[in-house]
Amino acid sequence: MSVPRLVAPNEWVPPPDRAPDEPKRIASPAGPALQFRTFGQLAADVDAAGPRRWLIRGIWPAGAYGVHAAEPKAGKTWNALDLAVSVASGTPWLGQHPIDTSGHVVVFAGEGGDGNIVRRVRAIATGRGITSDDMPISVCTRAPHLADDEHLAAMADHLAATRPVLVVLDPFYLAAGGADGKDLYSMGRLLEKPQHLCEHAGASLVVVTHFNRSRDLKGAARITGAGPAEWGRVLISAEVLSRHTDPTTQATTVLTSLDVQGGEVPDQTVRVRRTIRALDPDDLDSALEYRVDEPDAAESTPTAAGSDLSPAGAKLLAALDAQETPQPWGALVDHISAAHGHGLRRPTVSTELNKLRDRGLADYLDTGHGKERLWYRIRTETPAA
Repeated sequence: MSVPRLVAPNEWVPPPDRAPDEPKRIASPAGPALQFRTFGQLAADVDAAGPRRWLIRGIWPAGAYGVHAAEPKAGKTWNALDLAVSVASGTPWLGQHPIDTSGHVVVFAGEGGDGNIVRRVRAIATGRGITSDDMPISVCTRAPHLADDEHLAAMADHLAATRPVLVVLDPFYLAAGGADGKDLYSMGRLLEKPQHLCEHAGASLVVVTHFNRSRDLKGAARITGAGPAEWGRVLISAEVLSRHTDPTTQATTVLTSLDVQGGEVPDQTVRVRRTIRALDPDDLDSALEYRVDEPDAAESTPTAAGSDLSPAGAKLLAALDAQETPQPWGALVDHISAAHGHGLRRPTVSTELNKLRDRGLADYLDTGHGKERLWYRIRTETPAA
């Protein structure tokens, strides 16, 4: 079967082996709607299929369906597009997590428009050192309405033609098309439609959605509405830890915590530091510079000699610990900004450094003549036994 094509934004052309006036039918697995096997037959079928694989090693099994949710502007679309580029190119997700199953990716991107999607995907690919325009990624810049048979039929046709290993549906609230988000049963019926299409195609399905506004809840408990959290086999919830924009370069660095839960994967937390900068901030078509990594615990979690230190004091102490020679306060702020995605204001730095000095944890060299003080960590050596 030849691959269908998009001849205009959101205008679908049927595959050439089907007459234009032929009714569209949603693909379904071969055989009856309900199939019964003895356990022995089921086990034999599973064994015959061979070893199962990961999509994202240790995080997302190949062929699994689930949800990536986050608060506004926490980078969930960036994470989803990073995954699309990673799977299409076989490069690690977020620069850290190996992709074990690579291949064609289908992205439904209902927010942002054509230009925004192109700009982001090119930035991610450039950051990986690969050419974006040749990647096996199909994009529909519209979220499919999951209650619309025509949309589901178009989706089924494209999945059958391209046989993707990953489908990204972003965002769910547009795909839900006015469904009652408080009705668990109707939302379950809605979500199982793309689930079955992707399972039939052998593809993983990632549904991107939003957090509710409750700050009293954590992780998957903040996923908006009934249905997605109950339905997903893998749940990834993102929370912003810090955000900082460099006043000179206009580069924005966001540090997020990704909480991963799944029935077949161990619960885990992944920290992501992403820096994005427009090469020309005044030009909406300017290329974006994209950098992403996973800071280690020492960088992303403040350490302190005492539990009573303020967060700012703990970060300054950790910055002093990392210096080999005495440094001005600005160098300490630069270290904190790189590690946590945000800096500290000068009055805060001055107050907290003097508190550290009063406690005997830090001191400074006074260079005189109006020059800046150079701060250093006071280290207490343990006498040899």
